[in-house]
Amino acid sequence: MCLFYILAIFVLFLTGFVAKDEQYLSITAVTTDSNDHAYLECWRFLTAFSAYPTVGNSLALANTTNITYVVLPPQSAEGIHKPPHPMFFVLLSGLAHVTFPFNDEELWIREGAEALIVANDVNGVGHFTAYPGEKETIALQVPFKDGIVPTHEVVGSGACQSSLQRGKTEGYTVGGGKQKALGGLV
Repeated sequence: MCLFYILAIFVLFLTGFVAKDEQYLSITAVTTDSNDHAYLECWRFLTAFSAYPTVGNSLALANTTNITYVVLPPQSAEGIHKPPHPMFFVLLSGLAHVTFPFNDEELWIREGAEALIVANDVNGVGHFTAYPGEKETIALQVPFKDGIVPTHEVVGSGACQSSLQRGKTEGYTVGGGKQKALGGLV
């Protein structure tokens, strides 16, 4: 009888039914609290990465619509604003500095692998964004279809640390007020 269980476990292992070490995307989100004040949270999307057909991993992020390509002049600022719809903000080039009217949190966003955030502070007055770089900042605004934010859990308050951008979130810390620039300085 014991041999039967050992063989069953071995067969399950060979056929891939043993739990895998799944990886998830954690992403910084600008959202609002119960007072409609914008602040930073670290979110973890609940859909795991899957194997890409050639090499690497991939993740279907969300149902989106109406992608907008935005060119922002160097050393400019938008002032206080909020997104018209919950969306991804993808920085393709340049530099963005996000601050808030009701707290001292800040988020520096640089081009590169960690230049993806969620803008979800559609209530309240929003946040400030400046583009202090010496070159144009180019970004994509990618609204979620029908305003439906991808399924996620809140990992913690504050921006995600760069090590959280892809992979496990266990054992890492998030938040802490001031946030260093992502994507090149950390």
